[in-house]
Amino acid sequence: MSAKLSGIQKIAVLLGVLGDAAAAKIMASFEGDEQDRIGQAMVELEETDLDENVINRLVDEFREMLAAGVVFRSNLGKTLDGMMENLHGEEDGRRRIARIREKSRSRFPFRGLRGIKAQDLARVLLDEHQQVQALVIANLDSEQAASVLDVFPELLRSEIVSRMATMDEPSARMLKHVAQTMLDRTRGLRREEESEHDEDETRYRVVADILNATAPGTDKEILKTIEEGDEELSTNIRDRMFTWSDLAALDKRTMQKVLAGIDTKLLAMALKACDEEIAEALLGATSQRTRDMIQEERELLGALPLTDVLDAQRQILLTVRDLMDSGEITVSKGGATLVS
Repeated sequence: MSAKLSGIQKIAVLLGVLGDAAAAKIMASFEGDEQDRIGQAMVELEETDLDENVINRLVDEFREMLAAGVVFRSNLGKTLDGMMENLHGEEDGRRRIARIREKSRSRFPFRGLRGIKAQDLARVLLDEHQQVQALVIANLDSEQAASVLDVFPELLRSEIVSRMATMDEPSARMLKHVAQTMLDRTRGLRREEESEHDEDETRYRVVADILNATAPGTDKEILKTIEEGDEELSTNIRDRMFTWSDLAALDKRTMQKVLAGIDTKLLAMALKACDEEIAEALLGATSQRTRDMIQEERELLGALPLTDVLDAQRQILLTVRDLMDSGEITVSKGGATLVS
């Protein structure tokens, strides 16, 4: 597998490199739901052919944190078992693993097909019955499914789409059987490589995920050291530790602390291109009078260039980061704590 890995998947691979004892210590720093997500990622990767070059690049990225000369072994399943047992005890650990594996199988039966080039996957599918073709394509992500359909003969596309729209919900057993058959048939196929930009983005995000999971204050020390040698790199990591979408997780008291230093016109601009959940989190921390005033300013602004809106959002995020750096608030991906 050489397709891009998410931050959670990269953490899963690194834990596999470290082994169950060390992995259990690191895993203990994550919340329960985060442990489940990482465990699920390990299950997914266990059933996928990982490209050795991808593993080596990932290890290189963290060479300063890992012992020199580490060699990756395909022991994700063993590491997951040992890690969960060390963390939660033998009986509870096994129950958690069983739950993670079952959830992973039911939610992502065709995950092993991710990253396969559309032409290659279409060529394999064209040898299958149309009902199988429809079932597989219906379970791909929308972008990959569209790419595969584009490769299919024009006369066949409408038939496949019709079957996708009208077929009955398959049983879990049927999904598993078809998925395993397709995984076996595509096991030797190459996956699409990441672009340089995607690789950079993935690296920044996985580092940000790890720093978000460190003990309070550790992230600041690490970023300060990085900034002394490479200010741009420090900024790229910091920008991904808390993003615009994370605002929705802040509690009302913390949001009020953030908004106290923000001009209403700036907030109105930022809300011009904003998800409803985030907008409600922001406006919900204001009085009804202030809320009405912000909404009125938002309407009076009219159409704005997207760059202006994004700049306004960046300025608000800078306020959040300043409060984090000063210790006035402690923010994590799961929410925020106000520090007196």
